[in-house]
Formats: sequence, structure tokens, C-alpha cells
Amino acid sequence: MRKLAGMLIFAAFLAGCESGDSAQRAASPELRRQQNVAFQAMLAQPGNLELTFAYAGAATRAGDYETAVAAYEGVLMTDSNQPRVKLELGILYFRLKSYEMSRTYLEAGLQSTALSADVRNPAEELLAKMPTQSRTGRS
Repeated sequence: MRKLAGMLIFAAFLAGCESGDSAQRAASPELRRQQNVAFQAMLAQPGNLELTFAYAGAATRAGDYETAVAAYEGVLMTDSNQPRVKLELGILYFRLKSYEMSRTYLEAGLQSTALSADVRNPAEELLAKMPTQSRTGRS
């Protein structure tokens, strides 16, 4: 389990290095510092999900959506029963304009009956705003 967690962290790190996202490059030095601090904390305790969530949140705030996706996907690889993580992925994929992936994750997350209205409602609103066609032009 610890080896898998280490591999997931490494994958998240590589995704961040290769992202090239212009929003991430434009992030303030303070946001980049916060992301780095969160990454170092996650590296120090690879099995700690709270630190992984903190890292994904810091990456999102820095505009480094690909890195946040990699971190959340790693969480789902170890525990697929995480509706809140699925909603976060749906939001990130929406920001990346990957609408089919966004729809898939939002719908999967919304299947949970445990979500509160303050979490459920924004996800449902995002689904309602979802373009009906993917990037390839198919419905």
C-alpha cells in the first residue's frame, strides 16, 4: 500500500512538471509556494489522504489543474468510493474543457445519497451548464 501511495505521488509530481498550463505559470509566487509546501508535506507522509487533498487544493488554487487531477485520480485508485473527489474531478475537467470527463465524474459523484445540498447543488448547476457537444463536435 505504501509503495502504491509513493507511485501515486510520483505520478502527481510528473503531471505537475509536464503540465505547462499557462494559469499555473501565471500563479502568484505565494500560490506556488503554498503548492510546494503542500507537496513536501504529502511527500513526507505518502499515505495521508488529508495531505493529498491539501496538495490538490493548493494546485487548484495555483491554476495547476492537471496536477490536481493527478492527485485526485490517485486517491480514487486507492478508494473509488469518494463522491466528493469525483465532484472535484468533474469541476477540474470542466475547467480544462474536457466536458465528457467532467460529465462522467459529476454524474458519478452525484449518485451518492450522502452529499449535502451545499455540495450537490453547485455540481448539479455545473452539469446543467455543460455544453452538449464535446470538443470533437459529437453530441
